[in-house]
Formats: sequence, structure tokens, C-alpha cells
Amino acid sequence: MNVKNRLKRWFKLRFFITYPFGLFVLFFCSPTNESFNFGIWFVMLGLLIRLWANGYAIKTHKLTTSGPYSVVRNPLYLGTMLITIGFMILLNTSYAGFIFVVIMAAVYYRTIRNEERALGEKYGKLFLNYKENVPMIVPSFFRYKKGEKWPFSVRRIIENKEYKLFIWVINIAIIFRIKGYFLIDHESMDAKKWLLIALFIALAAIDIGGEILKWRKKRSKSHVSHQK
Repeated sequence: MNVKNRLKRWFKLRFFITYPFGLFVLFFCSPTNESFNFGIWFVMLGLLIRLWANGYAIKTHKLTTSGPYSVVRNPLYLGTMLITIGFMILLNTSYAGFIFVVIMAAVYYRTIRNEERALGEKYGKLFLNYKENVPMIVPSFFRYKKGEKWPFSVRRIIENKEYKLFIWVINIAIIFRIKGYFLIDHESMDAKKWLLIALFIALAAIDIGGEILKWRKKRSKSHVSHQK
């Protein structure tokens, strides 16, 4: 993603709303043991749904109706909302978190409508039939059996860079857990906290290392191309 596209993505409405609220929770919200232990389950469920969905998602030239897309039209947004709700519980945000979730739900509803309008124009009756039989955001108990099907692929997760979200959502949860230990519980360092810090460093190293490898591979290809 080039700089122009990255900036365009960062200033989408849903991200633009998230930035100031992110600063608010960073400085004014901290988890308790109870809120963290409850909220993290929503976060993990949301991450797993997104991983599952990205293992099937083909976003450019096919209408995806496989895997979770056979029971809900927008599993990625469902996963994102569960992660959002999980963090609001985890961070013990009270009414501010509830208001944020409602605003984000409204923004995502608008985004979904715009995207589905485009899908309707692209796929016509195929998408209309899918839309009539598969719920928007609350999964159905019945699978949609029509449409082309294909298997789950880890490669798609990597290509869609979903692993990066997984890494940094977990790391953000670790940051707030450490903050809660020190600012709320006033605990001292022990083996559990060092383990969390080690996990944070390991996950960050995996992501940064992957980016360096991709950069070197791209640079190597560019060098070979110039030699030709």
C-alpha cells in the first residue's frame, strides 16, 4: 500500500472516529481483573472470526459464499464489532464505550450498505439471491448452499495481512493489561508480567521481521529486474 492509499485509509470515517477515542482510553481507561478476563473473550472470538473469514475471502473477482460467508454476509465486520465490544468491556469504559460502540455500529452499517450496493451492481441476481438468504451481521443457523465454494487457505490470511491485526490487537491488550497491573492494582514485577512483556516483544518481532523479509525480497527482485 503506497503512502497516498495509506493516508486515504487512515482518514476513512471509522478510523477518524477511532483516533481520538483511542487517545481517550489510552490516558483515562484501565482494565480491572474482572473486566479484562471478561472482555478478552469477545476480543479473541472476534479475531478468530476474522481469521476464519479471511481464509475464504476473495475480495476482487469472486462473490465469496464459502465458510462463514455462507451463514453471514459480513463476517469481517462482525469480527471487528466483537473486538470493539471486547475492548470496551476490557477497558471498563462504561457509558463512553457504549456510545462509541453505537457510533461505530452506525458507521459500519453505512459502509456495508455502500459496499453491498456495489456488489449488487457487479454480481446482479447472484448477489441479490445471496442477500435474500443470508443475514447481514447476525449469523444464520442454515448454510447458504448456492454459489461457488472453495476451501480455507492460510495463504489468503497472509495475503490479506490479517495476521498483522491479530498480532497488534493482542499486543494492545497486553499493553492495557500491564497498565492495569501497575496503575490500578499497584503490583510489582513478577514472572507473569515478564512473560507478557516477552510475548509482546516476540509478536512485534514476528511482524517487523516479516516486513523486513518482504522488503528485502522486493528489493532483490527490483535489483534482478534492473540487471536484465
